[in-house]
Amino acid sequence: MIFEKIPGKLNNRTIVNVMDRMRRMEKVVKLRFRKNDVSNAEAFERHAEEKPEFRTSLIERQDVLSDMSLGRSSLNYSGCEVIAVYNLLSRYDEGSFKVGLPELIETFEKDGIIHAGRFGVSPRSMAEYLRGLGLNVNFTTDETDFDVLGFYCDHFILTVMNDRRNIFKQVHTFYISKEGDCLISHNAGLRMRYFSISEIIKALPDGRAKGICLIGIKEDQD
Repeated sequence: MIFEKIPGKLNNRTIVNVMDRMRRMEKVVKLRFRKNDVSNAEAFERHAEEKPEFRTSLIERQDVLSDMSLGRSSLNYSGCEVIAVYNLLSRYDEGSFKVGLPELIETFEKDGIIHAGRFGVSPRSMAEYLRGLGLNVNFTTDETDFDVLGFYCDHFILTVMNDRRNIFKQVHTFYISKEGDCLISHNAGLRMRYFSISEIIKALPDGRAKGICLIGIKEDQD
């Protein structure tokens, strides 16, 4: 989800910088969404009661989270970045860094969500949060680096423009896990396994997606 104030034909770095500038402006305003803290916790518990595996499984479909909020928006509409971080932490080091979804939402709300959450979370905000946990974070807006990071790193958060010709078609962010040489996307509507980040981008619905930025996480090796 992305704001219509960004004109088309901007390079990736400019798009990411504009998003982060809007995030920092909102952070200065210090918007607070205290009602969300309680309602999100209650909604999360309802999901867990209906499906006990909800607490430990990855979120593959954000459309089921219409009863949870991010700022003044709903998580099913603008929560893909928060879900991507949640999914990554659920898998990183067997979930040793995992946090509750309501708590993660609250963290990003305080950090400065874009347009009161209607346009999600800044990519740089996600990277800063993960670095703050002590994770080995690589961040790039250069598409030629995507497949290099895809080979080197173990976990990924990819942000794409849904239609490379029209940014008004919004953006989507999702987590990509790695099993051996295979990459598996989550909450992206893809079922197959792929061998590169560029393959995943080409496989996204309608085949018109364009990569904007990639966060790559390398797990520490003993």
